[in-house]
Amino acid sequence: MKVLLLHGQPGSGGDWAGVAAWLRGSGLEVLAPDRPGYGRNRRPAGGFEYNARALSGLLEGPAVVAGHSWGAGVALALAGQRRDLVRGVVLVAPVTPLDRPGRIDRALAARGVGPLVARAGFLAAGAALTRPRVRRRLERALPGSDPQRWPEVTRGWQSFWIEQRALFDDLAKLAGDVRVPAAVVVGTRDRVIDLESARRYARETGARLVELAGAGHLLPMQRPEEVAGVIAEAVAAGATSASPGGR
Repeated sequence: MKVLLLHGQPGSGGDWAGVAAWLRGSGLEVLAPDRPGYGRNRRPAGGFEYNARALSGLLEGPAVVAGHSWGAGVALALAGQRRDLVRGVVLVAPVTPLDRPGRIDRALAARGVGPLVARAGFLAAGAALTRPRVRRRLERALPGSDPQRWPEVTRGWQSFWIEQRALFDDLAKLAGDVRVPAAVVVGTRDRVIDLESARRYARETGARLVELAGAGHLLPMQRPEEVAGVIAEAVAAGATSASPGGR
């Protein structure tokens, strides 16, 4: 069974480097693509359903799909579109259909000021990454990421803004009923997502809730082995549910 890893907003497939290495070391086939609008993917950015359609061709057989942050919305959309192939979903520090975007999200999604703020922020991030001291600190803090891919992320401000709009236009439309084995993984110190919404989503959908004490939002990069362990368990659960006599 394949594992498809979907990065957040902004990001690249390199955000999953540590998780992917762990899973491959366990004998699993892993795909960690750049989503439309990021990294080496030349397709334009779009919403959750658009991303799911763009990536569905990677699923040539049964798979578990894991999505980080904004990518969790794509994982849910993909599970709805390809119920024939998606055997499990792991939502890592996720956006969920229960979220209500806050004031900062509204500002970033605004048609006037949003693109300006996004571009300025990305330019600042790119400048910071040229400083060796900053890079060394980030490499220590994010052992599961691929530092060689970081410069690509800083060029995605337009894609970031387009996806901010999708938080308002598409998020609530995602199906809340995941009909495959599911897990929700959150960090107890996450200041980006609404933790209570993520916990409530897990309860209401019957998903397994995993809380990583002391972790923040960038879980695949901060705690790659623990995230990979949850994904491996989802693979095992998906294989059981798909086997004769499974439920």
